[in-house]
Amino acid sequence: MAKWSDFDQFDDICHKYLPIRGEGDSMATQIVTAITKLVYKYYNDGDVFDNTYYLEGWANDLSSYANWLFTYIPLKELEEIYEIRSEEEYSNLLYKIANKCMNEEFLRPFTSINKKGSIYDCDGPFKFEEHNDDDEGFYDDEEDE
Repeated sequence: MAKWSDFDQFDDICHKYLPIRGEGDSMATQIVTAITKLVYKYYNDGDVFDNTYYLEGWANDLSSYANWLFTYIPLKELEEIYEIRSEEEYSNLLYKIANKCMNEEFLRPFTSINKKGSIYDCDGPFKFEEHNDDDEGFYDDEEDE
């Protein structure tokens, strides 16, 4: 299982490519920003980029980041979310994606390409559905009494 500390190896890339705010001006900064947001939100809050399959995740919609990576890179590894059934598999998927993309060799061609679209607003195959426990039969038993 990939641990939070396993991502420390990407610190130099983050220092070089993460903008102070926003998503930056190049596709390289967008890639690093999107991936670090996916990783951070999972390890800090348990959020996943598609909660319509086996992993429910929490309340934050991260699908836009994954949709941007899938649309503009395209990062086909993201499709593995459809088969993931455990937190261990999800953390390993995030590590696999970071390991592939968070290095100079991968990012170099994207440094000279102006940003495309927005990582904060990108539609695609990955979805987020809010689940509200209060709406799912919470009061049904009381009405029967």
